Amino acid sequence: MISAIALLVVGACFLIRYSNLKAYSERNSEKIILTQAETYNAPDEAFFENPKDVEKEIIVPKYVDPLSRVTSRAYLIGDIETGKIYLNKNSDVQLPVASMSKLVTAIIATKTLKEDTMIQISSSTQMIPPDSSGVRVGEQFSLKEILYPMLLNSSNIAAEAIASTSGRINFLELMSSLSWEIGMPQAYFADPSGVDPHNQASSKDIFALAQYLYKSRPDILEITRTKSISVASTTDHDAHDFMSIHPFINDERFIGGKTGRTKEAGETMLTILNIDGKATVFVIMGSNIGMRAIDTKILIDEYLKM
Repeated sequence: MISAIALLVVGACFLIRYSNLKAYSERNSEKIILTQAETYNAPDEAFFENPKDVEKEIIVPKYVDPLSRVTSRAYLIGDIETGKIYLNKNSDVQLPVASMSKLVTAIIATKTLKEDTMIQISSSTQMIPPDSSGVRVGEQFSLKEILYPMLLNSSNIAAEAIASTSGRINFLELMSSLSWEIGMPQAYFADPSGVDPHNQASSKDIFALAQYLYKSRPDILEITRTKSISVASTTDHDAHDFMSIHPFINDERFIGGKTGRTKEAGETMLTILNIDGKATVFVIMGSNIGMRAIDTKILIDEYLKM
């Protein structure tokens, strides 16, 4: 009898303490709600990106150091014009870049091919992970047209088709050579899409790429900040609607950027924002799947405190 009464007393004390802790946690929490493209599939253990908006809610205690919530293995915040780096973690570490590779693919393509060059979608391009662009075998696009599915939908098929047009091996050599020329000494490209985990660079390399794009290739950044574009049906291809999957595409400060996601790279993302008249770069590499937008938002919030 005494033991039963003791157990009841202990149980009541536990419930009271649990209720108090829960109430304290709710009073000292903040919510981060961010819409982002995060649906993915893994055929043959390779991720590909799909533009489906998902409301992501994260509850974090206020007293936790915000940067401790960032899941990325490396990150960097920098001023694109002066080159000043405000904040970084493991910025010299070489990591898989995933589909951020397509920015370099776009640079080489527009340097070596005319915008009216016809790009054939062949059966060989279907050997890589699929994507949400909807481009199909047998279709042909001009270079100007096919840059949109590659940079907005992150189409692997488009990237492979572009590289194959002028000789894939030579194209990849040009990608690696360019990276050295523009200040990306740790960068290497084994394919034009970023599916291959040997496509690697440091976050400092990606910062240098952002500077080059901003100062020398604003035309490519202009494409990356296009929310959507419709390509009419022709004798060469069907009608297509290409939509950006960058989580910050609707942010009025957005200057440009590129997302990436593979099994080996996790999530990567370059985001360039105009903050108080300054073009500011946010690079994340190796974020947990589904966390690239949240990680970037945390970095933006930290930058605004500086």
